[in-house]
Amino acid sequence: MADLDDGPDQAPLPAGQIRETIVRLLAGSSYDLVLTHGPQGEYTRHRRHSECCRTAVELWRSGGIDTRRLWLFAYEDGGRAYLPRVRGDADLRDVLPAEIWLEKRRLITDLYGFGPDSWEARTTPREEGFWCFDSAQPAVQRASPREQKQ
Repeated sequence: MADLDDGPDQAPLPAGQIRETIVRLLAGSSYDLVLTHGPQGEYTRHRRHSECCRTAVELWRSGGIDTRRLWLFAYEDGGRAYLPRVRGDADLRDVLPAEIWLEKRRLITDLYGFGPDSWEARTTPREEGFWCFDSAQPAVQRASPREQKQ
């Protein structure tokens, strides 16, 4: 997310600003795999995550990002009915070993400074899920607004 506003009351950002930020971070290098947010932002309406997803997918399609594969996080929260969890239609599901999950949680609490009982810490999943793409067109279809229904 770089230095883009990630607070709870996000106003839409100009597409060019998001594009410039991603290009600044990723362009000029070649990657085997890029991971980015899902089209719904991992939980109900995280505008910046959704914007980053759509922009990263479009940059891959247009050649602005050079990667062999692009994976999108595949989570949902039932319209805020429960904490985010892996969607049933995820291409890849993986349960993290305890030591990796604990390190992930430590990063959230120690590095980012969220309390151990915070929403951010509680939503640090042990199971991860992704939609996995080897070519851009299927990713474009997944990231399109018509595909974003849960």
